[in-house]
Order: sequence, then structure tokens, then C-alpha cells
Amino acid sequence: MRESTIKKYFLGEATEEEIKAIFEWVDASKENKEQFIQYKKVWALSIESNEDYLLAWQEVQRKIGVAKSRKRISLALKYAAVFVIGIGVAAILFLNNKEVEVPINEIVLELSDGTKKVIYNDVDQDIVSKDGLVLGKQQENRITYQDSKDMLESEELVYNTLRVPYGKRFQLVLSDGSSIRLNSGTKIRYPIRFIKGMSREVFLDGEAYFKVSEDKEHAFVVWANDFSTRVYGTEFNVSSYKNDDIHEVVLVKGSVGVRKTGGQSNVIEEELFLTPNEKASFDITGHIQKQTVNIAGHIAWMDGVLLFSNERLENIIRKLERHYAVSIKNNYTGINDNRYTGTFDIETIEEILKSFSKHRPFTYVIDENKITINP
Repeated sequence: MRESTIKKYFLGEATEEEIKAIFEWVDASKENKEQFIQYKKVWALSIESNEDYLLAWQEVQRKIGVAKSRKRISLALKYAAVFVIGIGVAAILFLNNKEVEVPINEIVLELSDGTKKVIYNDVDQDIVSKDGLVLGKQQENRITYQDSKDMLESEELVYNTLRVPYGKRFQLVLSDGSSIRLNSGTKIRYPIRFIKGMSREVFLDGEAYFKVSEDKEHAFVVWANDFSTRVYGTEFNVSSYKNDDIHEVVLVKGSVGVRKTGGQSNVIEEELFLTPNEKASFDITGHIQKQTVNIAGHIAWMDGVLLFSNERLENIIRKLERHYAVSIKNNYTGINDNRYTGTFDIETIEEILKSFSKHRPFTYVIDENKITINP
């Protein structure tokens, strides 16, 4: 990969084609990925001490060195890694202390003070507030919060917000030990620690799988658009994207109470209690339905699997957009009600569309991350 292309990427000047080429290069080998990670780390250090981005890039060149051979680049990057480790993890990423322009295709953590941090899946780091307080730790694709002495002395709820873009997934472990796995296109707002005597409440827009730590004195409540799910210790999946017609809660273990809290009627309704293998569904009219389901189809996304069971194409398209980080425009609305059943894991989106088009013929055009469906 040409150094000039990587430079344009960090300066925010790379075209879509160049960005695509970079990530194809990164995915081509483990060595390429390691080299790119070190470029990112040294760039982060450089931008931390330079407001001028061009000067920052010159600093990257100075520390890594302009090498013509892969061997020399590898040696320079190993030196950069030692340099980074030597000054401490808190300084590895300028994202811990500096406001940045947030890319739409990266995971973003927003702290209570408004500071935004880009979260890369291949990084281990402390999550630090502007005041230098360590809130938790990131280990690759997971952030774990912890109750520090300073936080335990506070009786104020302090929230963080995590946004996961299309095409990516992430995991949170809250301060009480509850684990949350987040699907693509999901936003969640949650306290960095819970307060004694108050219920444990989080706010979700998207899809997440919850494994809640048992605490009979402090209920755990998930607020998701126009409904809430109340539990004390259980495992369940919530799917509640704003642009979906149907919102669902599927119970895996334990018991939950699901309550409609808004919508057209704006009336808080009685709780609907679920037992394992049951699903509560809410449509746009506010109608609530409970039924027994096969859990596998509702949690397959955690393994990167798309599983459709007699599902409308219009709904499938939204899932494809989130899973593959693409935009799909359907000019053939006559096939919206077509229903499909299938399981996809390693297939490309083109292979899935080709499979669907055999059911009722349609054509499609793929232009990078934009897809158009036509008759």
C-alpha cells in the first residue's frame, strides 16, 4: 500500500475508492493489519501534540520512517509499537483526550461531557474521562466498566452513549457485571455505574442481547423507543430499530415483564409477562402480540448469521443494510411482500440477492456500498 494513500486517509482526503483499497489491503494479511494498526497508533500520538495535521503526518514519517522495503517498514513499526507502549496506554489514542471528527463507519463512544472517542476493534486501552478518571477498559471488541473508588463516592447518574455503525458489532459489560452484545446500527445510553436504591436503566435504539446480573433489590429496565422491558436477572434479546415496523423482545432465560410506554395512544399499559421461548411483538399501531418462537432465529446475529423465516423482503432489506453496511434502494415495490426463508453466514450480499431473485425475478445494480433493485 502506497504511503501517500495512507497519508490521505489520515488527513481525511482519501476518496471512497482509496479507502476501499486500504481496507482490502488490511484484510489481505495479518502483517498488513499489524502495520496499519501501528500507523494508527503513531498518528494518534502525533496528532495529540500537533494541531496542524500536516505536521502530524510529518511526525508519523519521522517516527516510523519512510521505508522502501516491507522489511524496513516492519522494523520501524515494531519500534513504533515499543515507543507507544513505553508512554502508557492512556496516551496511545488521542481519542481519550481530544475531540475528533467522528467517521460514520466507526464505533463511537460519547462520554457525559460530550467528548467523542472512536473505538477501534483491534485496540486495548483504558476508557478515560477528561478529568483523567479511568471509567473502564477496552479489550478489542469489548468495553468493561468498573466501580472505582472515585465513582463509588458519587451519587449522581453519569451516562455514556455507544453507537455501533452498520456492518459492525460490539459488546459492553456494565459496572454490575451485566453483559450486552450490540448488533449493527445500534445506539445505547447507559450509566457508567448504578446507584444504590435506584433501578438499573439503559436506553436502546437498535438490537441487543442482554445477560443481566441478578440483583433482586435493583430491577434492570431496558427502555426501547415505545416500550420497556423489566427484569431482575435473565437473558433476552431486544430488537427495536426506529425504522422497523415491528419491535420485539425474545426471552431466552428467566422471566421479564414487557410494557408499552408510548406510541399513538401514549398510554402506559399493563405488563405482559414472558416465559422462556416466548416473544412479545409491537407493531406501528401499538398492537401487542405474544407467541412461542424458535429462539435460534432471533439471536443468530451474534454469530454473524442472517436467518430469515418466512420474512418479508422489505424487512430483510433493512437487515441486509445493517449487516453489510450498504444502502439499498428498491425501485420494485411490488416484491416488498415477497417472503423468504434461508440462513446465510459466509455469503456475500450479491450471492443473497441472486438467491432471492430466483424466487421472483428482479435485477440489481451494485455500485460500491450502494445497491439499486429494479424489475
